[in-house]
Amino acid sequence: MQFDPFVQALPEGTKLPEALQALHGTKGFYSGRCSVTPGRGWLAKIALRFAGMPLAGGDTPVRLRVEQEGSAWTWTRDFDSHVTRSQLSLDRGTGCVLEKFGQVSIWLRPVFANERLEIRILRLSFMRFPCPRIFLPHSKTVEWQDEEGRFRFDVSARMPFVGDLIRYEGWLKFDHELTRAD
Repeated sequence: MQFDPFVQALPEGTKLPEALQALHGTKGFYSGRCSVTPGRGWLAKIALRFAGMPLAGGDTPVRLRVEQEGSAWTWTRDFDSHVTRSQLSLDRGTGCVLEKFGQVSIWLRPVFANERLEIRILRLSFMRFPCPRIFLPHSKTVEWQDEEGRFRFDVSARMPFVGDLIRYEGWLKFDHELTRAD
């Protein structure tokens, strides 16, 4: 099993719960439900539009397609027909995950503690221009395995002087691996 950049960025020998190990190591399709709460301000709306993030929705069906080509992984999220795609790679210089949403690039540091994977934002750039630290978004993103063995996520970002950007939380279960027909 080859793991995605989130696992590659963790210390060697980190033992993740089965649901996290599967999602971060199995190319394929996942489905579940989530709620999406975008930020309210006009700056938040502009930022979310540039990143291709979803609109508001409660108990929304969500599908995730995980693909790999070389060392790059692509996550295609479908929030009830709103598609958000990102490319993930390991930035060997920083040891972080580099996630690209269109013109937005985010350097992420995963930390595993108390059976949860926390993901912190370290850097951000827009159209290759670095975001000044004073404006750097803060994230309280966490992944874990619930009592039913499902992959759970709570993704959020808040930006100084702007407020909440987005929060989406829910669960996913594995549907099937990618095939040549997919």
